[in-house]
Amino acid sequence: MRIVTRVRIIGDKFFFSMGPMELFKQIDRHSSIKKAAEQMGMSYTKALRIIRVAEDELGFALVISEKGGNSRGQTRLTAKGAQVLKTFEEIQCDVSDFAQKLFEERFTF
Repeated sequence: MRIVTRVRIIGDKFFFSMGPMELFKQIDRHSSIKKAAEQMGMSYTKALRIIRVAEDELGFALVISEKGGNSRGQTRLTAKGAQVLKTFEEIQCDVSDFAQKLFEERFTF
């Protein structure tokens, strides 16, 4: 048996969890918000909304877009964006590990 946990970061609004984390990972992988959204089966406008809310709540940019048309434009994570992603993944992993350990210690029926 195992326990499943969810880590969510909430400021004035809910703004970061596994879904947004995956969006930012896909943006990093594809260098494109549009391709990242498509990969996740999400609309482009929803992806933009997730990015804007997270940036508003954190007070800094997570992505930077360079214009250049279909062949030259790209979007990438800012240094702070990459750090937020890394830190969230570490927290999620630590919380999951701790919860599993606690579950194994106490769920002894």
